[in-house]
Amino acid sequence: MAATSSVEETLTAAIAQLEAEATLKKSIREAIEPVEDIVRQATAELNRLHSSPATQHEAIATKALETIAGAHAHWVNIAGLIPKGEFYRYQFAVAPMFRSLVTSIALARFVLRDELVPQFTAATLMGLQGETVGELEVTSDDYLQGVIGMVNELPRLSVNSVTAQNFKLPGRIALFVNDIFASYSMLNLRNDQLRRKFDSLKYDLKRCEDVVYDLTLRGLATAPSA
Repeated sequence: MAATSSVEETLTAAIAQLEAEATLKKSIREAIEPVEDIVRQATAELNRLHSSPATQHEAIATKALETIAGAHAHWVNIAGLIPKGEFYRYQFAVAPMFRSLVTSIALARFVLRDELVPQFTAATLMGLQGETVGELEVTSDDYLQGVIGMVNELPRLSVNSVTAQNFKLPGRIALFVNDIFASYSMLNLRNDQLRRKFDSLKYDLKRCEDVVYDLTLRGLATAPSA
């Protein structure tokens, strides 16, 4: 009888723990929904780069960054739900948002400053600053995948900039993508998902270089130089 009681208590405790974890995951998913809205808004704003003249690019990128900065309060709410020391147990829930936001931030910063945003700066711009966000952090994997996501957008921007008679931007883009590709090529990528995404960079680089090549042949732009 004692053995039966012990088994029942053990299983009851395990089931209670399982239900508590399921409830917590549901709460975290619900808390993330406002961030998902911010990601969509920023993506939609940056999508305007493809159909707007160069004179509007700075305003578009700035507005996207302002939208992203609004995520801070939501990160505070999410951090409050995650038990101390257990961030990596629930990282799966926030990682997709981190990567999408890095993609948007990196694209906006390239437009504004012609540079690759550092990992720490990207985290700060998305509102992950101060003790109120607890243990939430943009991991190196999230950052590297987010940067690749940004590069995936640049061939399209290069082509559309030509349509908008902006013949200087494709050269900038080609140089930028070449630098990123060269740097990723030097990394020892052991993460399978990251390595597969890296493979896409060579095609992005070729597409960007093809745009510059065509422009150069037509005398619309000089070949980019480092």
